[in-house]
Amino acid sequence: MDKVITPRFPEPMIFGKTPRLQSAPGPLTTANRAGPDTEIDGADLEGLIIRGASVRGDFHRYDGMPRQDAMLIKRLGESHVLLAVADGLGSRDMSHFGAAAACRAAFDELPGSLLNGHETGSASAAAYFAAIAESLADEATEEGFAVEQVATTLTAAVMDLRPRRGARLCQIMRVGDSTAMQLQGGVWTSCFKEDNDQTLASSATYALPGDAARVEVNTWILNPGDMLLFCTDGLSKPMAGQAVREQLAAWWGGGEPPSLTEFLWQLSFRARTHDDDRTAICVWSV
Repeated sequence: MDKVITPRFPEPMIFGKTPRLQSAPGPLTTANRAGPDTEIDGADLEGLIIRGASVRGDFHRYDGMPRQDAMLIKRLGESHVLLAVADGLGSRDMSHFGAAAACRAAFDELPGSLLNGHETGSASAAAYFAAIAESLADEATEEGFAVEQVATTLTAAVMDLRPRRGARLCQIMRVGDSTAMQLQGGVWTSCFKEDNDQTLASSATYALPGDAARVEVNTWILNPGDMLLFCTDGLSKPMAGQAVREQLAAWWGGGEPPSLTEFLWQLSFRARTHDDDRTAICVWSV
């Protein structure tokens, strides 16, 4: 009887020199309230395809630390979807708990005014993020954690599922350096026009719950054929390199959007010095 050869999934792509650490789950973390090593989610909706993944970085895997990133993809009735990514501050012991709690609060505290089809003003976004911050602080206190130990960034986006002349309105809000970008015709554009290396470095010091008033707001239009990316700095930092940026544009900017497993593999690329947790949610208008 002929031997059956089972093809293996290829190892993640490596950019530049081979990283020193292995790309493997490593030891199970013993951290309190830690989540899984990896999380994937997605949806195929009418006219929209969503893919999301959150992966523990090689350093956290090697050191047995929890994944400090979190994400959320949640339907809001028949008309909208909520997308959220969070990055717990690495210096805080319970930031993994904070990141997950902030994503949950982004759903629980969402005001109806964000679903009315109008552009989000700074005042309504500030009230929304203040409510998220209060929920985060309350949950930390209930669990017996010091509030400063659950600090996390948060980017939340409310996408209107109803096309208007083919386009969809997306309200994007953030505190910290998790960000959003558009991919159009192979070109990446930040959804926060002030974003550059200097502003991202300064915004990295902002986090919930303490900096809720630092919320930034923008309204974006997703046109057919374009894609919106919401991600933590575990992805945005290596994207400063041309090779990574171009490869992601090739994967995500042409042809059919990837399956969930393909998306996870693509997001799991490796690059020396970029071993942080990595989280991304992509939304394609098709």
